[in-house]
Formats: sequence, C-alpha cells, structure tokens
Amino acid sequence: MRIQLIIFACLIGLVGICAMPVGASVVDVPQGSTIFVGEEGLVLQPGGVLAANDTQVAWYPSGTTVTATSVPEITVTVIPSSFDVTPVQFSGRSGGWYSYPNGGVAEATPHLAFLVDQPEAQVKLWVYTREGGKDGTDYKTIRGVKLGFRMETNLYPIFNRPGVSAGEPGIDIYVVAPGGSTYSALYDDATPPHAVPITNQHPQTSVAYVPVESGASCVWDTGNTEYGGAGMYTYYAYADVNGLKNVMGKIQGDTFSLLATATESPGTTPTPEAPDLITGTGTVALDTTSGGIVETDTLLKDRLGRAYVSVEKGGTRALNDKAQALTSLSLYAVDNSQNAGPSPEGQNQLATYQIGPEGSTFFPSAELGIRISDNSLFHTIYRWNEQAGKWYAIDAETDNDDGYLKAAITKTGFYMMTYPAGPVTEPTAEPTVLPTAPATTVPTEIPTPIPTQTPLGFLGILAGCGGACALLRKR
Repeated sequence: MRIQLIIFACLIGLVGICAMPVGASVVDVPQGSTIFVGEEGLVLQPGGVLAANDTQVAWYPSGTTVTATSVPEITVTVIPSSFDVTPVQFSGRSGGWYSYPNGGVAEATPHLAFLVDQPEAQVKLWVYTREGGKDGTDYKTIRGVKLGFRMETNLYPIFNRPGVSAGEPGIDIYVVAPGGSTYSALYDDATPPHAVPITNQHPQTSVAYVPVESGASCVWDTGNTEYGGAGMYTYYAYADVNGLKNVMGKIQGDTFSLLATATESPGTTPTPEAPDLITGTGTVALDTTSGGIVETDTLLKDRLGRAYVSVEKGGTRALNDKAQALTSLSLYAVDNSQNAGPSPEGQNQLATYQIGPEGSTFFPSAELGIRISDNSLFHTIYRWNEQAGKWYAIDAETDNDDGYLKAAITKTGFYMMTYPAGPVTEPTAEPTVLPTAPATTVPTEIPTPIPTQTPLGFLGILAGCGGACALLRKR
C-alpha cells in the first residue's frame, strides 16, 4: 500500500510537471553564456546576445583575430525566440560565436554572443562510510551499505542560468534491480525514510552529488526491506533537458553486485569479448545508435588503398546533414579541378579525396590518412570550405612508420594533400613503408582487419531518460 501511495503521488507530480508553462527559464540564454551542441528551443535574451541590427552568429577558426574583414568559417541565421544548437552546424566548433555581421565583429571589441561546448557527463556510484564518502566503483557493497551518486559533467552552466527552478528538467538517474524493477527514487536512512527522487538533478558545478535530505546520511539505504535484496544492480542516466537526450543518448553508468553478507563472494566478472572491426572499400556501413554514437570501430579505404578514414567506436558521434545518425560513409579519389577551387597558393596538388555524404560531422573526430607518394620533405592537408570558397590547412603529421600523412577531421567534404610549389623530386609509386599495425586511441597506424586485433579505443558516453519520481516503477 505504501508503494502504491508513492506511485500515485508521483503521477500527480508528473501532471504538475507537464503543466509547467512554455518557456521555462532553463532555456533562457543571456549574452556570453555557454550553450551545448544538441540543445533545442533556446531563447536568446534580447538586447544582449545579438548586437543591434545583427541577425546571425559567426564562428572563426582557432587563432583568428576577429575583425570586420575576417572571413568566418560558418555563419548561422538566428531566430532568438527558438534557437537550436544543431550538431551539423556546431559540432567541432567549440568556443566563442560572435554577433554578425554589423554591430558585432565590426566593433573595436567583437561582440561575443555565446560560447559553445560539446555535452559530457558521467555518473558514479558513491559510498558513504564512517570515514567519509568515496568512489564506489571498486567498493565491496554489502547489503545495508549507504549509497548515493556523484555526477561529473560540463552541463552545469545550464542549471546556473538565471531563475532555473527545481521543477525543471535535468539529469535523470535510474537504478535497475536484479528482478528488473527500475527505480527513479530511493529510500534513504532517515526515520522514517524519505523517498528521494534521483531524477531532475541540477548539478551547478562540474562535480555534484544527488542531495542527501535532512535527517539522513545517504541517498540510498540498501538495507531497507522494500528492496529485493542482494544481486546485480545497474544504474545509468539521461540528460533530459533541452533536447540533449536525443543527441547524447544513454549516459552509461555501471553494474555492481550487492552482497548479502561480508563473506559472500562477489563472483568473477566475465571478460568482455573484443569488439569487431568493420572494414570497407569505397563505401562502408556505420554501426551507429539513433543518436549517432558509433558502436563498432570502422576502417574505410579508397578503392586504390591510398587513403583511409578511421572512426572509433563509443567515443565518436557521426551525424548527417540533418543531425541524424550517419549510417554509411564513402571515400573516393577525385580530380580536384572538377570539384573545388585551385590549389592553395604556393602548393601543388598531390592527391584529393572526397569524403561523403556532404555535410556530415564527426565528434570529437575521425582520422584521415593519405599515403605519401613522392619524395618531397613537406606535405600539408587542406579542407575545402564551400561557404568561404577557399582551402584551409588543417593539422596533420607524417607517420614515418607507415608512410601516411594523418589528420583528425570533424567534417566530410573535399580534402587535398599538397607539397610546396617549386623543384621537387618526381613522385614515386609507393611509400617506403607499408602500414602493418592497427590504430590506437588516436590512430597512428592503419589497422589490419583481423578479428582478434586491438580495438581503436573506448569512450563512455552519457545520455538520459525522461522520468519522474516514481519509486519502484517497473519498466
């Protein structure tokens, strides 16, 4: 009966949340605030975010001195009453965005509209002991232990926006019990115990904890008889605020074994199988979630085997021009004279490749490698900027072990490898050394597609699920 009353009260709370007025302050963005890739429906405050007579915001490559004559890499038209930070336009373009084109960058001091950052979050189990709190990752949890949750995230500027109220969306944490029941609230150790909601959390610093209520010493008393007892518990989270849930997906938590007694063995954690590697030539299918998170390491080569694109699983998000999951990727050698502008000044074209589909993005990045087929001492990789109508040099390094020039890329499109104009040695047909080893976290060698090879890398990604305060609500 007690649980039924709690569920009924939470349903009433849900009605209240749904009845909240449109335009809650969590979406209101003052000038100079940090906003996050994936946020939707933001309200840019008038008289500040944009300078007078400006209708756009602009982003400039790192190191650019912003003046009235500077050419931005991209401009975005702004509807202040409903502004979306779309991944296609904003992924890979972190930092300052300026009001454009009149009252902003033309001023002596450029008018900063807002800062953009990529959302990140992690949730950890937290153990409350007599000696104080500690990370519960490797803690031997015995029935009766006092637990809570620690949030580590860069999303805290959202919850520091003026006037954000406790009832607004936030980070939702969930716990799944051994029998499959999903908890959105937990009993603490107060007398009588509180049903502590673990959803709608509003961390206001980069490290924050689910608050412990008055009269209690923890958030979750695992000794409470309402719980099913010992067994394997799982926890995870969603950032269900301003549409971030759709971009970030599930914020991966962890699984832990709650032991019945101190002498019970937690058992042996099975060793996970090595992930597979997807390989292809010309075009390859990508294994991505609905949010675009790459689930399987992928290696794509062009048809002649002289260039490749390597995409890491887990830590990389791949999106098409509609900010949807990118499901395939292509790589082809092209004749630059038919596709983009002339070679950059002072440079000769050595090879040009098209990575498609157009308008797609990678975050944080994929790796492009182009085989060096001549004896020049210096080589550069350029990316064609369609909007600016020019080539931009990108950071690239020569890997002397496999003979490839390699660069981290965040966008699809045209890429050209060049060598300096002037006398050079005639091109050779093949590089001195061929690739023999798989890519690591930041790939430095071409992975060999053997099922037992080392994976490219791992990165947990966060995400969230919308829910309210229903305790012991079974999904």
